[in-house]
Amino acid sequence: MERMTSVFWLGGCAALALLLAAGLTALVVLAHRRERERRDGWRRWAAHFGWTFTENPQVAWTDRVPGRNRRGVRFVLTGTMYGRPVGVAEYAYTETHTSTGADGNQTTSSQTHSYVVALVWLRRPFPDLAVGPRHVFSRLGRALFGSDGYATGNAEFDRQWRVGAAAPGQQALVGPTLVAAHLAGAVPTWSVRGAELITYRRGRLNDPTLVQALVTPLVTVADLLEQGR
Repeated sequence: MERMTSVFWLGGCAALALLLAAGLTALVVLAHRRERERRDGWRRWAAHFGWTFTENPQVAWTDRVPGRNRRGVRFVLTGTMYGRPVGVAEYAYTETHTSTGADGNQTTSSQTHSYVVALVWLRRPFPDLAVGPRHVFSRLGRALFGSDGYATGNAEFDRQWRVGAAAPGQQALVGPTLVAAHLAGAVPTWSVRGAELITYRRGRLNDPTLVQALVTPLVTVADLLEQGR
């Protein structure tokens, strides 16, 4: 009797394992299908508006986004808006963490971070330049040691934002109108290298209305940079 019970128990465990494996496989297949349908939708969108859809492209800007994952660009859409060549891309990187429990066993977990990146190509190249919000340590350092070498002279802007430049004096490329646009919240954080201007934010590219919403403020940055305003 005990032997039969053991056989039934083992058989039940095996059946349960098979069901779980089948369910997991079905979920993976469904996720892949939905992702393929999503990308096919963007292909159709690009074809409709005369844009180009490229999967897994090799790009130069991945060292200016979180994670710096050279292979992290899932796809990019490129076209023209406001008379300028522009693009929108979906990018991701994965963080892996390993921890050791009290019993000495190691546990590994991973988390994927997704971003949408907007790009505008300028009409002329610029030196490396970036504007981003000051974080806690940056604000503390400025309070303790005064303005850094890339201050613009606008006290409120320099308190909230930090200019990263290739050399002292190049922060002057961020003109007063662009400074005011940052203070008004009208433009995003950005960086430029050569003629390639980018910005990014967390999320995935699921809604076509995001394209214009992401590109338009970056075009404003492009216009003001080129005009020196």
